Amino acid sequence: MGFFPECMERFDPAFARRIDRSKKVRFLDKELRALLGRSPRPRRHVDLLAEVPLRGVGLDTVLQHVEIQRNQVARFAHRMLFYHAALIQRFQRPVMSLAILADPDPKWRPNELTSGIDGSGTRFEFPICKLADFTDAELESDPNPVNLVILAERLTRRHQKDPVARREGKLRLFGRMAELLRSKRYGKEQRLVLTRVLDWSIPLPEAEEEIFLDQLRQQEGDRPMTYLTTFERHALRKGLEQGRQEGRREGEQDGVRLGWVEALKAVASVRFPDWKPSWNRHLESLDDTELLQDWIKLAAASPSGAAFLRSIGKRPR
Repeated sequence: MGFFPECMERFDPAFARRIDRSKKVRFLDKELRALLGRSPRPRRHVDLLAEVPLRGVGLDTVLQHVEIQRNQVARFAHRMLFYHAALIQRFQRPVMSLAILADPDPKWRPNELTSGIDGSGTRFEFPICKLADFTDAELESDPNPVNLVILAERLTRRHQKDPVARREGKLRLFGRMAELLRSKRYGKEQRLVLTRVLDWSIPLPEAEEEIFLDQLRQQEGDRPMTYLTTFERHALRKGLEQGRQEGRREGEQDGVRLGWVEALKAVASVRFPDWKPSWNRHLESLDDTELLQDWIKLAAASPSGAAFLRSIGKRPR
């Protein structure tokens, strides 16, 4: 994750100030997957575990666990406690836990768990970041590139049935992103990751996409940005159409699911030189349309097919 410090600046500013940016953050994806295999709930979204270098706090490093929750669920604090205790037991090291709440309800703020009686018991508290607390004006005025992803998700949610509004908003966000990436001189890989994630976060119909690309070329002029390849876009459209055609025999809902499955398979085969046909079975077994769309965004940001599989909790073979 090339923007880990920027993510922490947005989601946990106090912790971000303690990060030693002269050293690298090490991500423990394999270790986290092994641990969460014993989780008390099915995994719907990708969690994160990182070994973060610190300065000025008496510790060289700390483990940072981040849980992203999009919808309200029962016993969320219990899950956070389970993860926290399991990580401490596994690594025998200090652990920081952070929950990013992306649901729209401003009142849902699970940040502690207390149990016990007559003065004997436990209390577990953890910081939360409620994305609904941020105003659009705040996100737009802050030069943190992570804000663009939050704004992109909001844009898509608000204008689900208005592709013209999505296209206009997407063009504005891409213009803002170009300014940020150039002014802060991010590396090529960081520019590529942010561009792809932002693009996948705001899908457009084919006609609106063509207008958007033409407007983007005019907007960028002689300073083009790294963008999604034509082959990937063609693969996405072809996969969606193929899946819908196959799904018509099974019913409308399954047609939508098959559309996203075929789209993901097509994008993976075009984007990743190391992609193996046998890996498609991991994608075909999923029946969650929302998660399939999330996986497409992960594919857009992953450097290889094997890395993409690991990010969704699968083992490349």
